Amino acid sequence: MINFTYAKLKEKALMKKVEKAVFDHLGQDNFFVTDIAVVDEDTIRAYNLETRGVDGVTDVLSFPYFEGLKLPKKREDFTDADGVSGKVCLGSIMICRKRAKEQAKEYGHSMEREMGFLTCHGLLHLLGYDHVIPEDEKIMFPLQNQIMNKVGLKRD
Repeated sequence: MINFTYAKLKEKALMKKVEKAVFDHLGQDNFFVTDIAVVDEDTIRAYNLETRGVDGVTDVLSFPYFEGLKLPKKREDFTDADGVSGKVCLGSIMICRKRAKEQAKEYGHSMEREMGFLTCHGLLHLLGYDHVIPEDEKIMFPLQNQIMNKVGLKRD
C-alpha cells in the first residue's frame, strides 16, 4: 500500500502498478505501507543536503524504516504495525518530478518510464537493496531491469 503526497492521478496508478510488480517479482507478500511524495527541486535539494550532506537536486531519495532488511519476510517478523490496517511501515520515497522529466528527455524515453523506474529503484532501496559497492550493483540493477520489463516499461 502506498500513501501519496502531491502525486498526480496517473502517477499514482503507475506507482501502484510498479509496487505490485516489485513485490510479485521478489515473491514477497506486501503487508507494507510506503509513503511516496512527488516534490519540487527545492524540497529534494533540502532533504538531500540534510540527510546525505549533498547540496544538489537529485531524482529520488529513499528513507528505509529498516536498515539491512533481508527478504523474504513474514508479517509476524515485525512488532510495529498499524493497529487498524495491520500494515508495517516500510519507509518513505521522494521523487523530484522536474528531475524525472529532465532525465526522461535525456535518456530518450517517456516520463512514465522514468517515474516507474524511480519508484522501482526507491522501493528496492526500502526493501534492503543497494548499489554502493559493485557486488550489490550487480544484484540490484538487473533486478530493476527485470521488474521494469515485466511492467512493460523497457528501456529503449
